[in-house]
Amino acid sequence: MKIGKIKIHWAQILWAIAGILMLSAGIFTALDGHKDLVAIAFPLGSAMLLAGFINMFIFHRKSHVIHGSILLLADGMITAFLSVFLLFNTMIEAKTIPFFFGIWELVCGVLKLIESRELRSHHYYGWHRFGIVGSIEIISGVASLLKPVDDYLGMHFVVAMILIVQSFGYLFKILIYPQLISEKTR
Repeated sequence: MKIGKIKIHWAQILWAIAGILMLSAGIFTALDGHKDLVAIAFPLGSAMLLAGFINMFIFHRKSHVIHGSILLLADGMITAFLSVFLLFNTMIEAKTIPFFFGIWELVCGVLKLIESRELRSHHYYGWHRFGIVGSIEIISGVASLLKPVDDYLGMHFVVAMILIVQSFGYLFKILIYPQLISEKTR
């Protein structure tokens, strides 16, 4: 699809959907602070599951042309597998949800730092964006695991912050996508 002089690829559209889902889930969580986190675990898990499947689908269709695609698969699998915890765990407690999201954020942050390093070693433009998002994900993941931060900000805001940071990761995937495609397919 072409918009003016900008060519938009279907992978960018799917990442935009995933980013909007994460951003919407984050805003919903922040604004819905009066409800128990357990009550909104299913919509949060659904957003995560869809975002994970989007990454795995893009890997499946584009792994031969996207540099660093194995990390895309890892991110998608981790996100999809962890969403099952929110979707199907009926014994979940509200106190465990921020911890769960913190661990997810840490793992995704480490994956983005690894991806940034790989892109840098191959001299790809925009590699620093993944490094910045990965660092922010690690910081927010560690912060969410600290009880004083959780007590000060509240569990809803901590989870919302993590989801919003995740949405920025998808935004950077959209922006850097043209540079990730190998020269053979252009």
